[in-house]
Amino acid sequence: MRVSIAIVNWNTRELLRQCLTSLKSDMELESVEAVVVDNHSSDGSAEMVAAEFPRVKLIQNAANLGFSKAVNQAFEVSVGDYFVMINSDAFVTDNAIARCAQHLDQNPKVAVLGCRVEYPDGSTQSSSFRFKSLRGILLTSLYISQVFRRSYILNWDRYGYREFDRTRDVDCVMGGFMFVRRSVIEGDEIFDSGYFMYGEEEDLCFRLGRQGLKTVFFPGATVVHHHSASSRKPEVAAWVYEIKRRAALRFLWKWRGRGTAWLANLIYTADLVPRSLAWAASDLVAAVRGRGKFPDRLLRLRVLRFHAHAFIRTSLFASEWRPDK
Repeated sequence: MRVSIAIVNWNTRELLRQCLTSLKSDMELESVEAVVVDNHSSDGSAEMVAAEFPRVKLIQNAANLGFSKAVNQAFEVSVGDYFVMINSDAFVTDNAIARCAQHLDQNPKVAVLGCRVEYPDGSTQSSSFRFKSLRGILLTSLYISQVFRRSYILNWDRYGYREFDRTRDVDCVMGGFMFVRRSVIEGDEIFDSGYFMYGEEEDLCFRLGRQGLKTVFFPGATVVHHHSASSRKPEVAAWVYEIKRRAALRFLWKWRGRGTAWLANLIYTADLVPRSLAWAASDLVAAVRGRGKFPDRLLRLRVLRFHAHAFIRTSLFASEWRPDK
């Protein structure tokens, strides 16, 4: 088996159908297998896969285990020399799978490969980024990176939102489409399962980079990505901020030390105080006008509680996160 394609899904049935349809010609090859891990969807996603794509290996979880654990499940049951992660809200174009596999064949020192990513309207989506740092977190929290998006210095995390026109080494590529050489992975898990969602691909690239292995952006293949189809859902909006921030702090705690993670937590807290006040005011107005459930909206303020607690217990950076905690 040459290529194993892993897709994690949570309530994105129609986008998942589009994703699998775009991979149909690849999946018809004997050298390619596909695994869909469904994280307890309620929209009939799993039933659609079983009925319309019988060649796909389907894993149905009894709960939403998060992205990292679901990818690890797919990795454990797959056997391809190359392991490919594709978001359920993405689809491939112009033989992207074959092009990426060929590039890895020709470059044995490359461990992880990402490609050009576009929005459905054809505009470029930033898909390469630097490892988390205090500098990047500070620039983002002060909205400097957002204002000076094209600055290679001030938008540090995203390489100045560069649209690379050549193959180049990068710190990390997005997990929405990521090719990984299986031989560089030790054990049965590809991701640190302590990340629920976000941060896991950065952790992987950093870990492999410490071994002298390369992560590369390859513009010779293109993927279209709808972006955050699952995380934009109303039922997860209350905790998506916490997921992202916990992931960043876990990465810094794990690879940069407790002190760096503590300082990053301080920056996040300072950024969150005025944001929380604005949220509370907005939620109160919406509740008074009958446009939202005030108690449910206040769940977003749990992020502030987490940051405050983390000053005392930095072990929270290492603890596993679940949406029901």
